[in-house]
Amino acid sequence: MADIYCHAARLLDREVSEEALWESTANVAAKKNVVEPGAKSVTIFRIGTEWLALPTDVVLAIGDRGTIRRLPGRRSGILSGLVNVRGELLLCVALGVVLGLDQPAGGQEAQPASSERLIVCKRRDSQLAFQVSEVHGLYRYHPKDMRNAPATLSRAAAGIYTLGVVPWNDRMVGVLDDELLFYTFSRGLT
Repeated sequence: MADIYCHAARLLDREVSEEALWESTANVAAKKNVVEPGAKSVTIFRIGTEWLALPTDVVLAIGDRGTIRRLPGRRSGILSGLVNVRGELLLCVALGVVLGLDQPAGGQEAQPASSERLIVCKRRDSQLAFQVSEVHGLYRYHPKDMRNAPATLSRAAAGIYTLGVVPWNDRMVGVLDDELLFYTFSRGLT
């Protein structure tokens, strides 16, 4: 056992190469991305052609698309059906229908079905899921960077549920009001 410690001591007692010293110095001197106090985190996703975001604290899980089981007597509306998420049946809602988002026109190139995902959200005691066309992931922004939603959006149903828009990757992403959405879902599903 003592030989192991002697070998480790010899490794730590060796000279540091000039290259390793420069690399370590550059790493310490590099500008660090520090999260500004007050920054908020959202999960960015796409429904059709619209990029949207929900606060990260309501997003419970993001998974594969899954199979939605339609409910008898429910052909349209905000309820798509039931979906099995890790052995638990959850209500799957049609977020695009609530927001009034049109599906892309047939002439537009559609994303492959493999990019479609299921987002599971929880707010207080309510838990539900909805399908999205694509998920980007997490994004941090500062509230001072949020702008008012454009007038064209405020006339659409999506404008009612949008707190504002934040810049991301040369586009604007609508940050959704999770409290109002969950209220709408609870009222629409009863």
